[in-house]
Amino acid sequence: MTFSVRPIIDQDIPFVEQLEKEAFPTVWPRTPIKRDMNNKRIAYLVVTDLDQRPMAIDSPKSIDPPTPTGKGPNLYQKLSRTIESKLFPQPTPGEPSLDPPLGFIGIWFLSDDAHITAITVSSSWRGHGLGELLMIGSIESALSRNSRVITLEVRVSNSIAISLYQKYGFKKVGIRKGYYNDNREDAVIMTTEPIRSLTYEHRFSELCREYSRRYCDLRIAMTNSNRSIPSTGLL
Repeated sequence: MTFSVRPIIDQDIPFVEQLEKEAFPTVWPRTPIKRDMNNKRIAYLVVTDLDQRPMAIDSPKSIDPPTPTGKGPNLYQKLSRTIESKLFPQPTPGEPSLDPPLGFIGIWFLSDDAHITAITVSSSWRGHGLGELLMIGSIESALSRNSRVITLEVRVSNSIAISLYQKYGFKKVGIRKGYYNDNREDAVIMTTEPIRSLTYEHRFSELCREYSRRYCDLRIAMTNSNRSIPSTGLL
């Protein structure tokens, strides 16, 4: 399987709306995704299975992942560019969405902070590392926009999600009482340290390498003109 994280396109909207309905059935009104796509302060990323696309006539060529060298910011800058090029292949203009979204993440960019508003993966695709891949994509997106920190809210009972966020450096900083309308459950407020700090840069770099080692069979796709070029891993 070859998975990719990319920005949402118009053809993805029905799939993302269905994912939102499945994951958040009590949310009403629904998120105005089509309107939000025109807002430069809002981004939606989707994770897709590129194996659902027709095979190109030319045989794809394998690309060996680069080996980062050096220490500190130089290492991170090389790593960051590698992640960005592999996570965000650009769809061909006018091309139909032949790789429907399996999950999505929404991000608002507020002043110098990035706020994750929603993240979900289709129930039939959970347990394959796609939620973590979306998290990596959102952090890379925040970095590309020079965000200072990333914040989010999560149900106090959602221990699996909380563990994932903590893994990527989110810390509990407060509680929003009765935040969720369906059952008045509290939300945990979580935030990262400055994501461009040297400490966080090294943490994120190592987590990306760990993800690549753990999910080496989940190859991340790049695009070259109209061909999908599979790589041997995330990094």
